[in-house]
Amino acid sequence: MSTFTAQILTPEGTLYEGEVTGVKMPGSQGSFEVKANHAPIVSTLDEGEVLVRKADGDTNYTISGGFVEVAKNKLTLLAESVIEQEV
Repeated sequence: MSTFTAQILTPEGTLYEGEVTGVKMPGSQGSFEVKANHAPIVSTLDEGEVLVRKADGDTNYTISGGFVEVAKNKLTLLAESVIEQEV
């Protein structure tokens, strides 16, 4: 399965950085998922759940809103606050 690099950043620093197979997030115009080789995009994010799909399992986070940029197989998500959810 194809992977790409994802980074989740807060004002306190990097919360997550690594290879993922997909990231689903709450866009301000509706939920969407990014996979490997996605077209470049910049979007605002609403409060809600971010699902990070990895080869060894998924991780859920709750964000307070923010921004995401995807370019050249790298996703950078910027959020004011992020909470990792128990699975």
